[in-house]
Amino acid sequence: MSKIIDLNNEENRIEFSNGVIKGAIFAYPTEAVFGLGCDIRNKESILKILDLKKRDISKGLIVISDNYEKVRNLIDDDYYKLFVNNNSESIPTTWLCPSSRIVLPEITGNSRKIAIRISKHKISCEICKLLNLPIISTSANIAGDDPIIKFEKIDNYFDNKIDYIVQGEIGDSNKPSRIIDLLTKKVLREGG
Repeated sequence: MSKIIDLNNEENRIEFSNGVIKGAIFAYPTEAVFGLGCDIRNKESILKILDLKKRDISKGLIVISDNYEKVRNLIDDDYYKLFVNNNSESIPTTWLCPSSRIVLPEITGNSRKIAIRISKHKISCEICKLLNLPIISTSANIAGDDPIIKFEKIDNYFDNKIDYIVQGEIGDSNKPSRIIDLLTKKVLREGG
């Protein structure tokens, strides 16, 4: 069974951060749905999330952060300033950016671009601050199913294969974030 984590508890915070650094995967609330996350540097954890979701590795995954500096080394240096300058959007927006060479191919999929969102969601930001790194952010659902929006449904949905479920409420957005290509400005997914 997954452990439910209240990040207001210091012991839980320590256990959670140590667990994630060692490879744990977790479910957590985001702006519109519950997401699945892990340490972006841990290939095995990323593969576990892809397996749980039955998601094709070629599609790539979104990375979120609470600030720009944490993602600076993930974006090709030539485009970092453009990324920062375009992040004034009031609705949650994920930007598809040219990635640096250090980004794992499991994150970029069949692309040399990385999908990054600077989140303003309280719990998502708190997790990034606690871990001091950006995290994977993909909807908590099997590919093709509706994303989970109710805390109570997560554990059983994944047959208790998630290490932690972070307590909290999803945000006010009625759809997952929109996705825009940083270079072409093409909207790849409408969002809320």
